[in-house]
Amino acid sequence: MKTIEITHINSSDATIDKLNSFINEWYSHNEFISAKSSGSTGKPKEIKLKKEYLTSSARMTGAFFNYRPHQTILLSLSIDTIGGKMIVIRALIHNMHIIVIEPGKNPLSHINTYIDFVSLVPYQLKHIISDTPSKLNLISTILLGGAPVSYELKQKIQTLNPEFFESFGMTETMSHIALKNLKSGNTYFTTLEGINISINTNHQLIINAEKLGIKELQTTDEINIISPTSFEWIGRTDFAINSGGFKFHPELIEKKIEPDIQLPFFIHKEPDVNLGERIICCIEGRFDNNICNDLNYIFINKLDRYEIPKEIYFIKSFTYTNSNKINRLSSYNSLFHA
Repeated sequence: MKTIEITHINSSDATIDKLNSFINEWYSHNEFISAKSSGSTGKPKEIKLKKEYLTSSARMTGAFFNYRPHQTILLSLSIDTIGGKMIVIRALIHNMHIIVIEPGKNPLSHINTYIDFVSLVPYQLKHIISDTPSKLNLISTILLGGAPVSYELKQKIQTLNPEFFESFGMTETMSHIALKNLKSGNTYFTTLEGINISINTNHQLIINAEKLGIKELQTTDEINIISPTSFEWIGRTDFAINSGGFKFHPELIEKKIEPDIQLPFFIHKEPDVNLGERIICCIEGRFDNNICNDLNYIFINKLDRYEIPKEIYFIKSFTYTNSNKINRLSSYNSLFHA
C-alpha cells in the first residue's frame, strides 16, 4: 500500500473510519468499487465501477489541472459520494497531500492553510461566501459539481480569487467528462482528453470513452454540440414538459427568471386535460400572497407567453439529494403527502 500524507482537521471518528475503509478497499484485490447514483431523478442505485477506469479518470483530471506530487487537495465531500471517492483516488494516483475536513455547509471554516484544489457543491460555496469569504484566498482552484451553479453564484465568483470550474458528469462516467471555466464567460463545457461526444435524433448526449470503458453511453441530457470537444447543455429530457404541442425545458425557463427570485424554486410539470402537461412553479416556503404577486410580475416580464407557469405551489421544505441538488419529483410529490 502506498504511503500518503493525510491531515485531519475537525474530522469525526465516523469520517476518519470511512476514509480509512475506502483506502483499504482501493488497495484490495477487488477490481471494482461500489458507488451510488445521486438519486435526483429517482431512487439511488448502486453501480460497480472498475478501478482501472477510475484510475484513468483520475489521470485525465490530473492532466487538465496539472496535478503535481505533494500538492494539497481538500476532501470536503462525503466519502459516500462519487465526488468524495474521486478526490481520494486522485490524491492517491498523483501522490497528493489530503487534508480532510468534516463535510458540512462551510468546510473552510477551520482551514488556515493553503489548498491547491478542492471540490465543492454550490451549496457549500454559497455559505463560504456568506460566512468566511476571506478563506477563499487560501484556495487556488475550486471545482463545483453535484448541482447547477446559480446565476447569483456565477456573478459572485467573478470577484473572487480562486479559479472556478463547473463539472459535467455522472456516477456512470466515474466523475466529470467535461469542465466549464466559470471566469471565462464561456457558456459551454470542454471535454477532457479521450472523451468523444455525439447526439441522437433527439439531441441527447452520447458518450464514448475507451479509457473509461464507456461505449455508446446514452444520457438524457439534451445538448448543442459546438465543436468535437465542446457543447452547451440545454437540459434533461426526462424533465422536459410537453405542453400544448410544444416542448419546454424547465432549466431554460429557470435560467430566465433565476436572477429575480431569491427563494429556492424549480419549474416542474403536472398533467393537464387540455394541454397534456402544464408548466408549474414550486417555491420553498410557506404561502405568501405578496410573493405570488411578485412572481407573476416576473413571469410576465421575463418569460414568453407559453412559458408562464399555470400554477404556483408553496412547499414547506424541498427534498434534496446528498449533493444538495433539489429532488424535483420527490419535492413535488410531498405536496400530496403533507
